[in-house]
Amino acid sequence: MSAKRGYEAESSTANKKALPYTTYEEAHQALQTLKRTSISDEVQEHEERAIATIDTANLASMVMRQLGVRVSAQLCVHPETNAGRVGKALVQALETSNASMCCEIYMALINIFEAKDQFIKTLDTDTLRQLNTAVHRDLANSQHHLRGAALAMLMHVADDALDIVRRFTTDAHAKVRQAALAAIQQAQMQGTLLPLELYDDCVAATKDTTEQVRLLAADLVWAVASAHSEHTVDDTRLIDDAFIRVCDMVNDGAVRVRQRACVVLGRFRAVDAQYLAQTLSKQLMSHMKRVQRGPARGYAGRNSGVKSSNPTPSGAAIPTPTGDANVGDLRILDSGAAGAFVHALEDEFQEVRDAAIESILELSSGSNEFAARAVDFLVDMFNDSSDRVRIRAIRALTALGARSLIRATTEQLSIAESAMRDSSSSVRCRMYEFLAHVSVPDTAALLSLVQAFKANLETYPGDLPRIFAAISSIGRRHGHLIGAPAVRSLLGISELYLSREPRIDDTLYAASVVLLVNARKAHRSVIAAALPDFVFRHLPYLQDKYPGSLPADIVELVPTRLSFVRRMLDRPGFDPAVDKMARDDSLRQAAAAFEAMCIQIQETINNEVPASTLQQSALAVMKMKESEPRHKAVARYAELVALVLRAQDIMRSNGLPRYRELASLAARIMYGSYSLEARTLGLHTGCCRALAYLRVFAHAIWLISHAELKHTARVKAKMHEEFRTRLSLYTGRKQPIFAELTELSATDTADNPDELVRFIRNFKALEFMPQSRCQYATASVELATPSRRSQQEFNHLFPLSLQVNAQICWVMRRDRVLMAVTLPTQKICAMRPPPAAFKPMRDLHWSLEWHSAPLSLPLGSGEPASVALSVALLHPADVPWSDLFIVDGSLVPVSYDISNYYKGAAERSQFVRVTVSDSASVTVNPIEFRPPASSHTRA
Repeated sequence: MSAKRGYEAESSTANKKALPYTTYEEAHQALQTLKRTSISDEVQEHEERAIATIDTANLASMVMRQLGVRVSAQLCVHPETNAGRVGKALVQALETSNASMCCEIYMALINIFEAKDQFIKTLDTDTLRQLNTAVHRDLANSQHHLRGAALAMLMHVADDALDIVRRFTTDAHAKVRQAALAAIQQAQMQGTLLPLELYDDCVAATKDTTEQVRLLAADLVWAVASAHSEHTVDDTRLIDDAFIRVCDMVNDGAVRVRQRACVVLGRFRAVDAQYLAQTLSKQLMSHMKRVQRGPARGYAGRNSGVKSSNPTPSGAAIPTPTGDANVGDLRILDSGAAGAFVHALEDEFQEVRDAAIESILELSSGSNEFAARAVDFLVDMFNDSSDRVRIRAIRALTALGARSLIRATTEQLSIAESAMRDSSSSVRCRMYEFLAHVSVPDTAALLSLVQAFKANLETYPGDLPRIFAAISSIGRRHGHLIGAPAVRSLLGISELYLSREPRIDDTLYAASVVLLVNARKAHRSVIAAALPDFVFRHLPYLQDKYPGSLPADIVELVPTRLSFVRRMLDRPGFDPAVDKMARDDSLRQAAAAFEAMCIQIQETINNEVPASTLQQSALAVMKMKESEPRHKAVARYAELVALVLRAQDIMRSNGLPRYRELASLAARIMYGSYSLEARTLGLHTGCCRALAYLRVFAHAIWLISHAELKHTARVKAKMHEEFRTRLSLYTGRKQPIFAELTELSATDTADNPDELVRFIRNFKALEFMPQSRCQYATASVELATPSRRSQQEFNHLFPLSLQVNAQICWVMRRDRVLMAVTLPTQKICAMRPPPAAFKPMRDLHWSLEWHSAPLSLPLGSGEPASVALSVALLHPADVPWSDLFIVDGSLVPVSYDISNYYKGAAERSQFVRVTVSDSASVTVNPIEFRPPASSHTRA
């Protein structure tokens, strides 16, 4: 078929010669067309024109020939083109082109070879021979960019490419050396076994003056050494020699080279333990010195062989003073690994420190000795200035602790306790996970660690589940350190005096109990003997309030004399089969309730079921834990439909119109539709259309609610013009439902309000059925306070600075996230968090860590007041001026000056603010600033 196409194309070209591209816009348009067209005639036309452009050597601009080459490359990967014919034209153009044009052709051919595996089979033997000849000719060209392009092309056409490319690793130009190493790396990535002879060339390239060459050399040194790991170089295995060479690159002057060197170090396997240990020590180890036996070789100084006037008994020569070590006594190669990771962890760029931590973790998986040495260095990284580096170090230590328990020293625990007070919730959560895999040395260290956990419970109450999980794990490992004195210290009781029973709901007391009762069975008898009876009486309450924090066999710890406590604790345990049956039953109930609600929505629209029944069904679906996000989205839509029916009932009633109630319903419908659209991810076009149709209804009843107000003609005209603007968004569409809106938009609703009333009375909501994979945006806010005081004091002369932490789920655009602040005056203002405050957790999940949110508060009376914060999303408004009035539930004032609309058009918000979280409140107390008393005032 392709041969036939080629013959037809050649015959048509003979009859009518195709015209080349003459303008840049014309060729660029051809490139865009080829990406989206599949019409064979159109592709054939571009094929002829591209070949004509390449063959035309007398074009005014060489840029046009280069564009013709790019069009040809796009044609070769197109399924409807004759790739062999176009490729042949490209190869033939190499004979009549200058260096720049040849480079463009080579790049195009390389892209074709990589995108189309079978392209080489479409080229005939003569074309391949011609291409091979051109490549070898251009390898000897004096222009470096042409030699580099030819080297890249050589890997696709020559069998002995590696032998030829190797000679260019020492080329005079850096770009050619880079191209040679890149070609070797490409061959290695395609599965080619790199020969041992390349190793010396790659090692020499690690000292190259060009950064890009050194980057490639680091990867290739590892690749060649891994392929021939057991080969020896000067009594050293090749893998060890390569490891030392890459370690030496950690001291490179370029940041990218240092980062790449650290990354490559993590790929090494089976490296000798002495070289691994040397990377964590700046001092050379004794086993790396070669002690020479017998007389020193070479020049030994002017005193060599000169006899003393008072000779020694042995007649030996006077020794020549030397330093700490002769150069001959030390193998310089072995010093390359000295302190490699120490330098990398102290690097000023966090990219290098990140890569070093990851490589240490990878190397630790193969050497327990190296892992033990690395713990101290990773713990020091807890004090790093970057959140990302601290989290990475904690994560690495957690992974090490999961493999084998980390035995921390007192100094390391002190650093960890300081890191627990980090303002970043991500760092704190990772720290809790790490401490769950740590073994402390003594009882004093254990009590200090527990005290640090309690301090965090006071400052960050939201960390309680993770703190209790860490304390439970620590209690299981350290029961042998807990004796009677430790129990009394943890519970705050005295050995000699009666102690007051602590509050059962005190979280600090609960933390101590969780630590004590999680001890292993071998140590429980000692702990139980020291526990007062009130602790046992509190266990049932703590078991219910903190599920999972107490052991399953907690009943064995309770003395037999407290039988009532044992009975309360000895309740039926967890049965997975029963739990699965209960969950399946809940799922069936949720599905049945959802189906019933969908039926009721249609029946309610047809006036067969009252709106109150639909609201009850929607509320029931919302409360079910097993309901899917799709079910809850439909339930929220059902609530909006019920509000529509209530508005229609008001319009159909014969009594006095209730305009205020209509305005309130319009606000709830408008805000609810925006909220549902903004917070639900995965809504298809039909669902968005149904919500927009509800907003048309809300706008209509909002206009009706102004009937009793006497606005000026200009204000009234503007209000109805906004309504027609909303209707114009849906006019001209083919759906039958929008034909009614088109007719309504042609009516002057200001002079003919009956048409508006008729639309409201005959309104029927559209079907709303989201896809099963939709998700609903949620958020939770936490305000960190410096202590357990119920009030946060601040100087009223300066803005209040709050520390805000929030978890935001299923939000696509973080630039539309706001913090809505409710001031003591009930005024709501919005603050936009800085982009750096958002930390990605996983897909569409964010952790907001705003360490200093500025908040200006009115001084007021100086009494304590409450400030509430919540997370909000911005959603584009269909008709901003009217929608902001409607969402607020307010009417346009009679005295409204329409000129204000045009004056404030630029400052007016184009978005509706949708709340996605519950409010978190904090009590603030503005205090008067008093300067410190001087010596005169004290007198």
